[in-house]
Amino acid sequence: MLFVKNFKRFLVKKNSMAKTLSQNYSYANNSNGELINVATAQCNEDYFCPICGEAMTPHMGKVRRWHFVHKNTGNCSYESYLHKLAKIKIRQAFLSSEHFLLSYNAKAICSFNCPFIFSPKCEGEKPVEFDLRKFYDTCEIEANFHQYRADLLLTSSTNPKVPPTLIEIRVTHKCTEDKISDGVRIIEIPIQSEEHIDNVVNNCKLIATRDSQVSYSSSNERRITLYNFNKVESFDPIGRFDEYGDCFNRKNTIVFWLNNQGQFCSFDCHCYEVSKKLPPNVHYYITDIATPFKEILQEFSKRGVKIRNCFLCRFCKQDSWGDRLCVLYKKHDLPRKPSPYSAVSCPHYREDFGLSQNMIQAEQSLSENEADYSLHKYYYHICKDIL
Repeated sequence: MLFVKNFKRFLVKKNSMAKTLSQNYSYANNSNGELINVATAQCNEDYFCPICGEAMTPHMGKVRRWHFVHKNTGNCSYESYLHKLAKIKIRQAFLSSEHFLLSYNAKAICSFNCPFIFSPKCEGEKPVEFDLRKFYDTCEIEANFHQYRADLLLTSSTNPKVPPTLIEIRVTHKCTEDKISDGVRIIEIPIQSEEHIDNVVNNCKLIATRDSQVSYSSSNERRITLYNFNKVESFDPIGRFDEYGDCFNRKNTIVFWLNNQGQFCSFDCHCYEVSKKLPPNVHYYITDIATPFKEILQEFSKRGVKIRNCFLCRFCKQDSWGDRLCVLYKKHDLPRKPSPYSAVSCPHYREDFGLSQNMIQAEQSLSENEADYSLHKYYYHICKDIL
């Protein structure tokens, strides 16, 4: 049953492809071998198919779209016609245009030297646009490169050190793996009709997607695909996260601070915003993963910070709902869920000095050298002014 369904899908796709490729020919060669559009054809001239070489006749009626037709029914391939026409037309457009643009989302690495977040740095995508005409002034059809033959080969006659770029026309077959694995930059342009060729030629702009971003589904079959475009751009995060929010994912930067009254606060922010959001003269802890308050307060206490806080009290437990409560509330008529700062005046406060199993040796100050931890990076800063 599954085989029958898959076979039906194959037939539908094949019929759809055949319908797409069964268009009329708008171009033919004249007797001088020049490619002529039917709009400029003359009835008394001889025209020939650019693929099979057979004679063609221009049909320029009042009802149907003008087109060339083979005089004799033959075995000419419309796929080959589109493939050759695309190479000729795109080459002409490239060489005759002042600009030929390529835009895509390049890989981007954050340029901010963040001391808080574990490497590698935050990365994402950055929209970039290049004018290919600034790098290349030659465009050859069916040119050899290494052991391959490129549909179109872009090179620079003035700067031979500029690596070439291949333009591959995909009518039905995708770029071969051996070309891709060679490492040369490839622009693969899908062509299914003369209109697709006209769009490229008229706009002289390619909006493409890098191959690592492409999901090869039916919805992506018409996307221009880039191979081996691996240049990494730098990304300035300050003021730009909102602008490129859809394509740049940052890591968490979680900040915990404690003042000399024992009050504490925790917030999440961009790493470059930490210094602006911290109040003066506080102890602080910075990490990229969530950490229980008790563990943070324990570590501050071990570093000589005088803290009385219910989170540190051995009589502070969690109920079945995960809420913090005082287990002495019935015995001594205390609040069941006291404020964490109630410990300052509580006569029953006993600090829990149990070692945390989840903590590792941490930095003592932001001024010390960074350490490469296997789990995560975090910093403790002890403010000597309020010890």
